Amino acid sequence: MMTPTLSFTSCLLYLAATVLTLRTLRGASSSRQPGPFDLLLVYLAVIAHGLSLMPMLVLPGTPNLALGTTLSLITLLVTLLFLVARLFQPIHTLGVFIYPTAFTGALVGWLLPGPAYASNLGGTLGFLHMAGAGLAYALVSLAFAQALLLQTYDKSLKEAHTVSSWRSLPPIQTMERVLFQLIYLGFALLTVTLISGALSAGRMFGDALLFNHHTVLALLAWLSLAGLIAGRRLLGWRGQTAVLWTGAGFTLMALGYFGSRFVLEVLLNR
Repeated sequence: MMTPTLSFTSCLLYLAATVLTLRTLRGASSSRQPGPFDLLLVYLAVIAHGLSLMPMLVLPGTPNLALGTTLSLITLLVTLLFLVARLFQPIHTLGVFIYPTAFTGALVGWLLPGPAYASNLGGTLGFLHMAGAGLAYALVSLAFAQALLLQTYDKSLKEAHTVSSWRSLPPIQTMERVLFQLIYLGFALLTVTLISGALSAGRMFGDALLFNHHTVLALLAWLSLAGLIAGRRLLGWRGQTAVLWTGAGFTLMALGYFGSRFVLEVLLNR
């Protein structure tokens, strides 16, 4: 009974945090930041979320990497990474995207965890690969959320009657700088993930690079992020172009992480 209770608690707290973040975003004060109570709700939600996943991740015969459980774990990683990043960067308003996503992940992981599915990758390299993959996806997810927020903010500045709803956001230049910092970090971690995955697969299967759909989609995501970084450096890409390329990398990584499990578990019911 403990896991359902923790899952329900985390969902409720994420929902409350979303409401409070929306109120902050639309607040009248341009300098208003989330208060201690707002952050307390998120910290408690993350703790409950993490504890609800513990039986699927650390008990014998685990980890369970089924679709629902993996989605829940990834959204937890995204939220944790957001909480750490907001200590160093002015990204508190990203909570308007992060908290509803975490709510959805916790809810799906609770109600539709999926059948047990353990990874074939073992040992230190396998662990590093899975940890790096999760963190890389979390960083790219944060970058995509930042890109969407930046695009929405830029559009609002062109419509004077909506600007008052975005007074708590930092300047566009600051938001754009944070966006590309997240992209650079995500790209670096994705590079490490691809290398560790190739080495781990080589030890297990005697083949340094297995060209399955995971590898192909991960390489395409890497190329899309590399193209965005090159375009930024050489051509000064920003705005809508940055959003599209970040979205492409995010989508390709999502398909690589969740696509096959969705087909097997949802469409084919295996």
